[in-house]
Amino acid sequence: METLQSGSSPGTRIAAGDSIFHAAESVDTKPVATRLAGFKKVHGAYSAADAGVKKAGEALQKQQAKLAEADVSQDEAVSDLAVALPTDGLPRVNPFKPFGAPSPTALQKLGYADEAKQLLALEVAVLKRKGLSKGSIDAAKTAGKAALRVQAELSTVPKLEKARTAAMTKRDALAQAWETAFAGLKRAARSAEDDGATGLYGALFGRAKAAPKAKKAKKPAAPAAPPK
Repeated sequence: METLQSGSSPGTRIAAGDSIFHAAESVDTKPVATRLAGFKKVHGAYSAADAGVKKAGEALQKQQAKLAEADVSQDEAVSDLAVALPTDGLPRVNPFKPFGAPSPTALQKLGYADEAKQLLALEVAVLKRKGLSKGSIDAAKTAGKAALRVQAELSTVPKLEKARTAAMTKRDALAQAWETAFAGLKRAARSAEDDGATGLYGALFGRAKAAPKAKKAKKPAAPAAPPK
């Protein structure tokens, strides 16, 4: 029989603790009641902290997805503006060059913040140019709105990243206390077993070995091709 280990990650620690409490429901734990209660308290705090990490991570991931969607719209707006401007006589190869902006391809390769900043400047420059068609003007305004959306979505990311880091720090600060309580409970259960609490240690920390996987039968070799 294998012995339950604490694991080396938050997930394995929580799984180990939950397993102990599940096993404790079907065995007399009076000999280790104090240790078990202490471990339960630490385990509850650690589990709650881990849930906080997951919640913060999910919030960040959700915002990152929104930012990515906004950037896709921003890239599309760049392409649409690049298509509209040549109809007003601007260069087809790089219609943004007369406005002092990078080419459409170069603009789309920039990071979220840089692209948005450049695109807003390009919008201003385009709208100042006289004689442009409504299509070009509308495309420039749409590009500006897309850039503003990127900036808005981007502005909340640092705060969410900070929240996730804080949650991880809080959880990690409880890791040693969890390990200590786990080890203390294990030692107490072993000691109680030696003192006559038969089966207690095995019930809480014993785990049956997994059955070995059956070996797959080798495929028979393909028959040799007949001579031509």
